[in-house]
Amino acid sequence: MNIKSKINKSISSFSEYLLYQKGLSQNTVDSYKSDLTKLSNYLQNQDLSKTNIDNFFIDMSEFNYSSSTKKRMHSSIKNFLKYINENEDYESIDISDIKLKSSKKLPEVLSITDIENMINYYNHETYLDSRNRTVVDVLYSTGCRVSELCDINISDIDLDEKYLKLKGKGSKQRIVPIGSMLYKNLMQYLNVRETFLQNRGEPLFLSKSKNKLDRTAVFRIIKKTAKNISLQTDVHPHTLRHSAATHMLEGGCDLRTVQEFLGHSSVSTTQIYTKVTKEFLEEAFTESHPRS
Repeated sequence: MNIKSKINKSISSFSEYLLYQKGLSQNTVDSYKSDLTKLSNYLQNQDLSKTNIDNFFIDMSEFNYSSSTKKRMHSSIKNFLKYINENEDYESIDISDIKLKSSKKLPEVLSITDIENMINYYNHETYLDSRNRTVVDVLYSTGCRVSELCDINISDIDLDEKYLKLKGKGSKQRIVPIGSMLYKNLMQYLNVRETFLQNRGEPLFLSKSKNKLDRTAVFRIIKKTAKNISLQTDVHPHTLRHSAATHMLEGGCDLRTVQEFLGHSSVSTTQIYTKVTKEFLEEAFTESHPRS
């Protein structure tokens, strides 16, 4: 039985426990099950670990969930972990110290210099350095989600037309342009990758063992890179996505275009970035408007 099947089986067992032993209503049990299914779908076939659960809550900050919904999800997962720790063959996991981000909190944004330093920390001399350089560049240059990055195949890249096909949530696909700097990195990486792999293969990004790169590895790459260039902020893959959106708006891009670029189904999700750029706009106004 694979990891996801094992977790889903435990969710079913937990649901029956809540319904028949704890006597909770079907609606309440369904809410628990819905929260836990979101976690299971997020994990795919990754381990049920504190690090992965923490990453789940970090990624969840992109959605416009209310504070009460986030607290309920946290409670659902905490109670589920307690149940499986006591009744099933899982290692004990304590998530009580995982902090939930407020839905009103603005996303962290890196400066363009910080991002360039992250990309340029690596070169193309070895496969892993070349891969890490390109991973950072793709996350920022395309504004893609971690899951979208991991799902990029060689066949999704059109180097002639310079665009990349991303597979988003709900099997939605979108096309994003490959900028001149990313194009240069991609070309060099593909050459290094071909030597490393010795056959074409499909996933664009591979692990050291030549398997498809997973989201946990991407989190490690970004956090390690940020630490290596002495960034003080808590940097994760979504930070690069947030930064891309903010920099585009600051550069004069309209909100609808940024919405399409990020693959948001609603422009309301994208509007959080207009709050981030408020300080920038005030500064620009002060410097440029005759009546400032």
